[in-house]
Amino acid sequence: MDNSTPYMSEKLVQYLDGELSQTEKDSVEQQLAADQSLQDELDRLRSTREAVKLYGLQQKVAGIHVQMMDQLQSQEKKIRPAAFGSARKIMRYSIAVAASLLLIVGGYMAYNFVTLSSDKVFASRYRSYGLVTVRDGNTNETPLVKAYREKKYKEVVRIIDTGEDKTTEGKFLGGTAALELNDNEKAITWLKEVLESNKKTGKSVLDDEAEYYLSLGYIRNKDYDYALDLLYKIRANPNHLYNKKVTAKLIRQVKILKWR
Repeated sequence: MDNSTPYMSEKLVQYLDGELSQTEKDSVEQQLAADQSLQDELDRLRSTREAVKLYGLQQKVAGIHVQMMDQLQSQEKKIRPAAFGSARKIMRYSIAVAASLLLIVGGYMAYNFVTLSSDKVFASRYRSYGLVTVRDGNTNETPLVKAYREKKYKEVVRIIDTGEDKTTEGKFLGGTAALELNDNEKAITWLKEVLESNKKTGKSVLDDEAEYYLSLGYIRNKDYDYALDLLYKIRANPNHLYNKKVTAKLIRQVKILKWR
């Protein structure tokens, strides 16, 4: 499928709106994992939606301002002979306008602050890991890889739990499978083991992937300090595979969650 077609853009909108079937959603996520330009388009669409919401807020504020100014001008015409009294009324209306603006903007910020959650931030950044991006060169499909490809995540976790697969790739896929199953503890443990193993051996097998998915696991587990450490590291490295996914907005959201 040509990812530049209007059809694909429509699919991305449906994806953001949650209107796709599970099969269609899986297909879109596989394409997102394999095509950075498509992921960039999704990010632009998401940003556009947020901008539209903000524009709607600004229009409400502008509407109140226009209404206040109309009332102000009307009152000023009626009481123009009484200059001093008019000045006092102007001051009162100005204060009313400012108060209205502060109330709306403050309410908007408070709403975002209150409704922000670790689960929402996780969901906005998480994409199911596609095996097409595995980079260790192993072409033999192990039972674990087969189970993962078939989305049998419980079987993947079982294989790692029983020690049937002790490879770095196996631990990584076990970690992402645990994320799919909402098992933050196992996901964090196994993804950390990938990084620790690479550090000991001097290798970098799936290092970038493990760091990014581990940061998401930390976010959902509300380990915000650990998450921020990894996010700063990824953002500071322009060569990191997930550098563009770690935006200033994401870091700001995690900071807000930490401060609450």
